[in-house]
Amino acid sequence: MGYFGSAMRDRGLAQRTAFAELSEAQRAGNVRSRLRAAAWYLLVADAALLECNAAKDHIETAKSAGPDYVRELFDVAVAAASNTWPHKCPGLMSTEDLQALALQLGDPARKFFVLETKVMGLLSANRFNDAIEVRAAQLNYVIAPFQRGYCMVDIVQATLRADPRSARLNALLESASHELRDSEFAALRANLDAMMFRSKLSAGDLSGALQAMAAALPAVRSGMLGAHDSAFTLISFARALDRAHRYSEALALLEESRRFDAPAKTISGFRSRVTLEILTNVGTAKAFALGLREVQQLNGLLADRSEFGPQPTRVYKLAISKFFERFGRHEAALAALKDANQAAEEVQRLAGETARIELQEKLNVAAKDKENTQLKAEAELQAERQRGWVVAFGIALLGGALAAVALGMAVRRGRRLASVSAELAQRNGELEQRSASRIRLLAAACHDLRQPAHALGMLAELGDDARRDPSRFGAWLQSVRRSTASLSDMLDALMDLGRLDNGQYTPHTGPVSLAELLHEVTLHFGGLAQRKGLTLHVTPAEGEVVSDRHLLRRIVFNLVSNAIKYTDTGHVRVSLERGSHTVLLNVQDSGPGIPPDKLEEVFRDHVRLNPTKAAEGLGIGLSIVRRAAELLGHPLSLVSPPGQGTTATLQLPLAADGAARLVAQAAARADAPQGCVIGLLEDDADVREATAALLRRWGYTVYAAADAAALKNSLDPTRPPLSLLLSDLHLGSLNGLDELTQLRGALRAPTLPALLVTGDMDAAVAIQAARARVYVAHKPLAPGRLAEVVQDLVRAASHAEPQAAAQGVT
Repeated sequence: MGYFGSAMRDRGLAQRTAFAELSEAQRAGNVRSRLRAAAWYLLVADAALLECNAAKDHIETAKSAGPDYVRELFDVAVAAASNTWPHKCPGLMSTEDLQALALQLGDPARKFFVLETKVMGLLSANRFNDAIEVRAAQLNYVIAPFQRGYCMVDIVQATLRADPRSARLNALLESASHELRDSEFAALRANLDAMMFRSKLSAGDLSGALQAMAAALPAVRSGMLGAHDSAFTLISFARALDRAHRYSEALALLEESRRFDAPAKTISGFRSRVTLEILTNVGTAKAFALGLREVQQLNGLLADRSEFGPQPTRVYKLAISKFFERFGRHEAALAALKDANQAAEEVQRLAGETARIELQEKLNVAAKDKENTQLKAEAELQAERQRGWVVAFGIALLGGALAAVALGMAVRRGRRLASVSAELAQRNGELEQRSASRIRLLAAACHDLRQPAHALGMLAELGDDARRDPSRFGAWLQSVRRSTASLSDMLDALMDLGRLDNGQYTPHTGPVSLAELLHEVTLHFGGLAQRKGLTLHVTPAEGEVVSDRHLLRRIVFNLVSNAIKYTDTGHVRVSLERGSHTVLLNVQDSGPGIPPDKLEEVFRDHVRLNPTKAAEGLGIGLSIVRRAAELLGHPLSLVSPPGQGTTATLQLPLAADGAARLVAQAAARADAPQGCVIGLLEDDADVREATAALLRRWGYTVYAAADAAALKNSLDPTRPPLSLLLSDLHLGSLNGLDELTQLRGALRAPTLPALLVTGDMDAAVAIQAARARVYVAHKPLAPGRLAEVVQDLVRAASHAEPQAAAQGVT
C-alpha cells in the first residue's frame, strides 16, 4: 500500500527510490528484503522499461522460498501483472491464482489489487468499456483516499481512450477533479490535468487544451509522472503548440523532453516524428537541415522490427514523405510513400494471415484424416480378401464331399465383402462431402474475413487524415473498433466450429450458475440491443445447471446474437421454465420468423436466410449451437410460426440441490453478529418483503420502508441503532443515493455503512456512490453474494466506533 501511495505523490521520486532500494537489497542478499524491494520497483517503474524475464525471476524466487513468503509472492506477482502488460509477458500468475493467494492471506483489501491486474489485461486488449466496469467495481474495495482518486482518474483515462468525444467525459473529469482538489497526491492531479488537455484537444478546443497544458506543465517538468510519461506528455504538448503555430516553443519542449530519455525506443520515435512534423511546417533551410537528422534517426529506429511493427512504420514513413514533399525533394518523398504503402499492405496482410493459416491447418488435418481412413479401409479389405481365398483353397482340398458347404460359405463371404465395400464407399462419400463442405466454408470464410481486414487497411490509410480533422476522428475510431470486433468474432466462431467438428473438444461438465450466465447476457448484449432500438428482457434466475460453462455460454450467446441480428423492431426475451429436474431456457424474438421448410437448413454451415445480413458474420452460429448441444446432450428445439418471431428452447439438467445449496451457503456465510440492525429501502413491495425475509433468516433485525422518511419514522428509539443501510438505486421517482444521504443526516450518522444495489452499470453511478462513501453491488445479486457483502460491511462497522449516541430520531 505504501509503495502504491508513493507513486501517486511523485512517481519519478518513487522510481528512483525503488531502484536504489532494490540495488541495495540485492547486494545485502536477504531474500525477503529483496522480494519486497522488487515488488515496489515492479509496481512503480515505467512499464516500457520492465523486462518479462526479470519479473518472472522474482516470482520464481518467491515461489521457491516456501509458504512463509506468500505475502511477498502476492505483492511481486500483482506488481508484475499490473505493470508489464504492454509486453504481454507469458508465464505470469493469472487473476484467478492471485485471487486464491488473497483468500489465503485473509485480507479483503487485496481484492483491490487483484482487480487491478484484471483491468490492465482488459486495457492491453483495448477492451476499454469492460475495464471501466471493473474499475467501478474496484471502488468497493478501496481503503485509502488515494485509491479512490486513482480509480476515478483511470476511469477518465479509459473513457478518453474509448471515445474522446463521450458525453460523459466532462462529468467524469469534474468528479475526479473534485475528489483530488485538496489531495496531497500531486502526481495524480498532474495526470488528471494532462487528461484534461487531451480531452480538450480531441474536442477541437485548442485554446482550452493550451490552458490545461499550462496548468499541468510545472508538474510534468518536475518529472513526477515518471520518466516515460513525463517525456510522452511534453511531446504531446509540443504537438498542440505546433497546431497553434508556436513552433519555437514546441521545439523547446521537445528538447526539454530529452531530460527524461530512457531506453524506450518508442519515445525517441514519437519525438522524432513530432519534430519532423513541426520542421515541415516551419519550412526554412535550417528546418530542412535539422529535419534530415530526424529522418536519419527515424530510419535507424525503424530498422528494429521487434520494437516497430508495420503500423508505426506506416505512420513514420508518411511523416518523412510529407517532410521531403514540403521541401521539393519529390524523389525521396515518393520512396518514403512507397515504404508507407508497403507497411499498410503488411498491416492488412497480417490481419487476415492468422485466420488463413488456422483454417488451412484444419483443412490439412481433415484431408490427412480422410487419407488415413481410406488407407486403413483398403488394407482391411485386402486382408479380408486374402483370408477368404485361403479358406476357400482349404475347403477345396477337403474333397467333393464338402463342396456344397464350401460353396455356401463362399457365397456368404462374398456377401460380407460386398457389404464391407458398400460401407466403405458410403464412408468415402461422406468424407468427400464433408471435405467439399469444408472447402466451401473456407472459401466463404476467406471472402468474409477479407472484408473487415480490407476495411482495417483502408482505415489505417485514413488514420492520419482523421487525426488532423478532430470532427472525423470519433467516427474513424468507431469504424476501426467495429472492424476489429467483427474480425475477432469470426475467428472465435471458426475456432469453436473446428474443435467441435474434429472431435477435439472434451466437455468439462459441472455446476454452472444461471444467475451469472444471464447476467453476462445482459452485460454483453444490452447495449447492442439498445443501439438497434430493441428491448432485451432477461429473466433473473437462481440455481445451477449441469453443463460445460464455455460451450453453454457459446450456445446462449449465439442464440441471443442471432435473435438480435434478425430482429429489426420489438424485443428479444430470455426466460426460464423450471421443472422438477430440468430447466427450459427460451430465447424468443419478435422477428420475421423462419419458413417451415428452412428450419433444418439454418443449422447448416454458412447458411443465411436474409442476404442483407450477410456482412454480419460467417453464417455458422447456429451450426455451432447444434453441434455443442448434441455434444453436451442438451435437447434443442426451434419453433417459428411465419411472421410471429422465433423461439429457441434448450433443455438443461438442474444441479442436485443447487438452489438449496446456494441459500445454505449464503446463510452459513451470513452468520450475523448479535444485535445487528439493517435499514432497507425498496419501493417494490414484493421485493422489499422478500429481501427483508431473507435478511431476517440470516439473523438480522430489519426495518423496511419505501423511502427515507418512512424508514426513519418506523425506527424504535429503545432498540439498538442501525448497523447498515441497504437501498435500491431507483425508488420510484426518488434516487436511492439521495435517500441514503437524507437518512444519514436525520440519524446524525454520516459514516453509517451503506450498500446500494442496482442494475445500472454506468461508471458515473459508481463514482457518485464512491463520493458518498456508499458501497455498490450490481444486480442480479445471488443470495450467497448478498450475504457475503452484507456480512463484510456489518463486521467492518462493528470494529468502528459505535454511533448509537448519534442515531437519535430527529
